Amino acid sequence: MEFLQQLLPSTQQLRLEDWHLDTASTHLSVTVSSTQTIAPCPVCQGLSSRVHSRYERTLQDLTLAQYSMTLQLQVRKFFCINPACLRRIFTERLPDVTVPWARRTNRLAEALTAIALALGGAAGIRLCQQLGYSLCRNSLLQLIFKLPMPTMPTPKTLGVDDFALRKGQRYGTILVDLDRHRPIALLNDREAATLADWLQQHPGISILSRDRSKTYKQGMSQGAPDAMQVADRFHLLQNLAAVLERFLATQTPALKAVDMAYQQELRQIPLPTPPAARQQQAEQRRARRLERYEQIHRLRQQGVMVSDIAHHLGMGERTVSRFLASPQFPEWQPHPRHTRSSGLDPYKPYLVEQWNAGHCQVKQLFAQLQQQGYRGSYPTVARYTHQLRQAQRQQLNDQSGRGSAPLVKGISLPPPLTARRATWLILQRLEQRHNEDEEIIRQLQAQHPDIATAITLSRCFAESVRQRQPKQFDVWLEQAMSSSLTQFQRFARSLQEDYEAVKAGVTLATSNGQVEGQVNRLKMLKRQMYGRAGFDLLRRRVLFAS
Repeated sequence: MEFLQQLLPSTQQLRLEDWHLDTASTHLSVTVSSTQTIAPCPVCQGLSSRVHSRYERTLQDLTLAQYSMTLQLQVRKFFCINPACLRRIFTERLPDVTVPWARRTNRLAEALTAIALALGGAAGIRLCQQLGYSLCRNSLLQLIFKLPMPTMPTPKTLGVDDFALRKGQRYGTILVDLDRHRPIALLNDREAATLADWLQQHPGISILSRDRSKTYKQGMSQGAPDAMQVADRFHLLQNLAAVLERFLATQTPALKAVDMAYQQELRQIPLPTPPAARQQQAEQRRARRLERYEQIHRLRQQGVMVSDIAHHLGMGERTVSRFLASPQFPEWQPHPRHTRSSGLDPYKPYLVEQWNAGHCQVKQLFAQLQQQGYRGSYPTVARYTHQLRQAQRQQLNDQSGRGSAPLVKGISLPPPLTARRATWLILQRLEQRHNEDEEIIRQLQAQHPDIATAITLSRCFAESVRQRQPKQFDVWLEQAMSSSLTQFQRFARSLQEDYEAVKAGVTLATSNGQVEGQVNRLKMLKRQMYGRAGFDLLRRRVLFAS
C-alpha cells in the first residue's frame, strides 16, 4: 500500500483506499479519495467545508510496467457559503491531479502531448498503442490545440524566409530568432503587408536577415524602417550562379569545343555517334525551339505582355521570361538526371575482366550479371560492351603488325561540360579545385574574351562574399557595370538597388543559414502529418518543437 501511495499523481491531495490487479487483462485499478477538508469556490474563491454530496470520477493514468492503470477518484461537492455568489454548489478541484471534466490525469496528458508534438497523429497513435494507451489520432492532435501559444520575447536579430504550404500555389513566412536559434512566428502568407504588420507589433528589432526577395524588402522597410537589412550570402552566390549559367548557356559551341579537347587529351573514347534519325530529330527540336525563341522576341518588341505571350504560345511564363532574358538563343542543356551514375557501375570491373579473358558473348555476360544481383536492362549492358569493342578496335588500328587482341581498361566517360557543370567548376572554393578542373577553366578562358571576363567577374564576386570583403565588392560593382556582358550588368544593377542590404551581408557575420535549417525541419513536420498539417496545427508543432 505504501508503495502504491508513492506512485499516485499527488501524494498530498490523494489517499489510497484500495486497489485491484487483473493479470488477465493486465489492468490495475486504484481507488483513491481526496484529502482536502475545505475547498475554494471556483467563482468567488470563498472557502467552504459544507459537503453536499459525493461522486466518483474515472481517470486514466500512466502505465505501470506492462499494466494500464486507472484511478477511481472519489470527490465531493460543496455548498458555497457566500450568499452573494452565483454558484450555490461546486465540485472540489484537484489541480495537481487533473483538470475539470478531464478523463485522464495531468501527467498522462503531458506525456501524450509530448508524443503528439514529436510524432503527430498517426505515428503518435502507433507509439501510444505500444505503451498501452488507447485513443484516436484526433484526440492526440487536440492535446496540441489545447496548449496556450508560447510568448516569445522580441529578438534583436530576426531571420525571415518563405516556405511552401502547397508548392507552387500557397506559401507562408517563418520568422526565426537568430540569437536564440528558434522560430518565433509563422505567417500565413508571404505578403509585404503581413510582414510589416508583424514588425510594427514587435518593435525593437535591430537586424533583419533575408534573401533577395523584393517583397520582404518592402515589408521590412515599412514595418521596421530603422532596422538594418542583411542580404544572405548564400542567396547572393545563388544569384551569381544563375547569372553565370545563363551566360554560359549562350556559349554552347565553346563548351563543346573544350569538352572534346579534354576527352582527346585524356585519350578517352567518345560516345558512339547517334543514328541519323535521332540526330535529325534533335535538329528538328532545336529548330522548333529557335522558332519559338524568335517569335517570343518579336511579340515582346510589339509590346505584348509576358503572360499573354505564354498564353498565346502555350508555354510557361518562366520559360518565356528565360528566353527574353537571354540575348542569344540558349542551346539545350542536358539535365543532371541524364548524367547520373548507372546501376551498371558496380559490375563494370567484372565486365572488363571477362571481356579481356575472351568472353565477349553479351547475352551470357548479361545472365552472369543477373546472377550476381544486377537488376538493370540488357540494352545497358550491350551499350557498355559496344564501347569496350570500340576501344579495342581503336587500339588495334594503332597497333602495327599482328598479335593478340589488346586488353581494354574500364571506360569512365566524364560528364559532359554543360553550362551548369561549368558554373560549378568556376565557383567552387579554392581548396576544392583540382588541376584537371583548372585546366578546363583555362581552356574556356582561351575560347573567347567574354568567357574570360565572366569567369574573372564570377570568381572575384564569390571571393568577396565568402571572405566578407566590402571594399572588394565596391570595386567589383564598377568592373561589372563597365563590362560588355549584359547579364552581369543587369545583376550589378540589381545589387545596387539593394546596396545597403548586400553591403551588410558582405560585411556582417549574420546570415539566413539558421532559417534554412528551420525550414527543413518545418518540411519534415509537414510531411510527417500526411496532409493533415493545417496552418494552425503546423504553427503549433513548429513553435513548440523548439
